[in-house]
Amino acid sequence: MARRRSQSKAGFSVEHHGRQIHVIKVDVPSTKNWEQWILLRSDAHHDSKHCRRDIELRHLQEAVERNAIVLDLGDCLDLMQGRGDNRASKSSLRSGLLASNYFDRVIREAAEFYTQEHNGIKLSRQFALVGQGNHESAWLKFHETCPTDNLVRAIRTSDPNSQVGAGAYGGYVHFQFDFGGGGRRSWTIRYMHGASSGGIMSMGALDAKRAASWIVDANLIAIGHTHDSMVVPLPRERFRVQNGKYFIENEDVGFVRVGTYKDEFYQTDGMGWAVERGGGPKPLRAKWIRLYPLWETSRGNGKSYSRGVLRLGWDVLDAC
Repeated sequence: MARRRSQSKAGFSVEHHGRQIHVIKVDVPSTKNWEQWILLRSDAHHDSKHCRRDIELRHLQEAVERNAIVLDLGDCLDLMQGRGDNRASKSSLRSGLLASNYFDRVIREAAEFYTQEHNGIKLSRQFALVGQGNHESAWLKFHETCPTDNLVRAIRTSDPNSQVGAGAYGGYVHFQFDFGGGGRRSWTIRYMHGASSGGIMSMGALDAKRAASWIVDANLIAIGHTHDSMVVPLPRERFRVQNGKYFIENEDVGFVRVGTYKDEFYQTDGMGWAVERGGGPKPLRAKWIRLYPLWETSRGNGKSYSRGVLRLGWDVLDAC
């Protein structure tokens, strides 16, 4: 697929190198008081009757206020109430989607939601990626049309200045920060919607080690799917050679399970699959990533001095 790049008034530009690789470039005029926020969200199930749209909307409005880059990791759409779906339930269907063109209604309503304005800025202006989840891939398999492509197309039609792109089930988001005189720094997320069923007791924590065993070039591994929420640090040892010197370095990698906006435990009158499996409620939240500048220091001649080497610090915070 040909490379596509667009510029956003939000202060970042996005290049979509196919569906799996997305490069986000940010110009940083000054490191003073600088920080870059990223909203990681997954499993919104936006068209579900059980989606907590109040929480979803609040997070997107906060993304506008923080000028955050929004990354959706799949299952943005639920799509369980279509014809022939064994999971369909009339009680779970939003009244506005009750129509023979059910799929078209879902796409149109979602696009209208994501292109509404907050403080004069459309929410869609902050989106860089909408990935594919198992709900979208199931619809593609049985109906021969891709919901992710359709949603992204509808958003970009309503908001030509949006640079959101359709992602795959998994891929990379590579950030490039140009600090001018401070040089360039990069930071990478390996995203994947998810493959396991989680686990009532482990809540999918074992997937952290599994992912780390084969994902190498990422600062953060972000996964959704199980509707769990956690942060697992994955320090690893790297052997380095620099300017003829050999050293061993500890490298911090993060593993994040993002959470969900779908409350299918308390909003179903005590019935349904989520209640019957006995797994309990799921955390209704997403994740904030905050990137900020750090200047390395070292000790020489018995005194501490600044080497003037800039690196990126980052925190993972709950978006509740």
